[in-house]
Amino acid sequence: MKRRLKNISTKSPKKNSLLLCICAVYITLISGMLIGCANTQSDSADDNRTDLSSDAQTGTAETPPAQPSESEENTYKFILLGKSNFICTDLANESLNISEISKAVAADDSVAVSAAKFTILDIDGDGEDEAVLWLQINNISDYGFEILHYQNGETYGYTLQYRAFMNLKTDGTFSFSSGAADSGIGKMTFSETGYSINPQAYSQSGYDTNNEFYVQYFINNESCSEDEFNDIFNEQEQKADAEWHDLSENNINAILQ
Repeated sequence: MKRRLKNISTKSPKKNSLLLCICAVYITLISGMLIGCANTQSDSADDNRTDLSSDAQTGTAETPPAQPSESEENTYKFILLGKSNFICTDLANESLNISEISKAVAADDSVAVSAAKFTILDIDGDGEDEAVLWLQINNISDYGFEILHYQNGETYGYTLQYRAFMNLKTDGTFSFSSGAADSGIGKMTFSETGYSINPQAYSQSGYDTNNEFYVQYFINNESCSEDEFNDIFNEQEQKADAEWHDLSENNINAILQ
């Protein structure tokens, strides 16, 4: 009886062990559930990141199309492609598209004018290029030129007849002539109000008081002999000619990048 009473009053080690096992099982289950939830949230975030990355790589993500800036719209490339206009100084600074180039030449709609070729070079020697369009009228190729000059955020166009702007060279010099004995070599400069032709060498003819024909020759605005004048012209002929390209979309995109 004493032993029974002693056993009843004493806590059983087996019962304590069982309680500890049950607690451990509950703790393990709860920890597993918490870890599973955390992994599920992490996998969902990774899936979202993967989807976005995949869209970026495949190009399916919606992005606004790149629009040309204001300065780009005024560049020669956009003008030659007909996507923007230039300011035509021969039409009181009217905005003109290259498809309307005939307006710069003649008011008569029956006159067919088009730009057949173009070249890009520095005409005035300021370090910035100009675009020159070779114009043809009624399929006559030697009509004239349209010079495009970028200045103060705008592109201005100047129309010149063929004899005023012949044999353009890569250094920007060219020949001009108004008669058999009136010719010269010049260089063009631009200002805010227009352009001017500065002759490097020229000849001019006339009649004296005795009604006799004469020809005078000048180099850098100083009188010179006919031989000196001819030497200058011969040197001019040896210079490299400007490179002209057919006015096509492929040529424009290749040359004006």
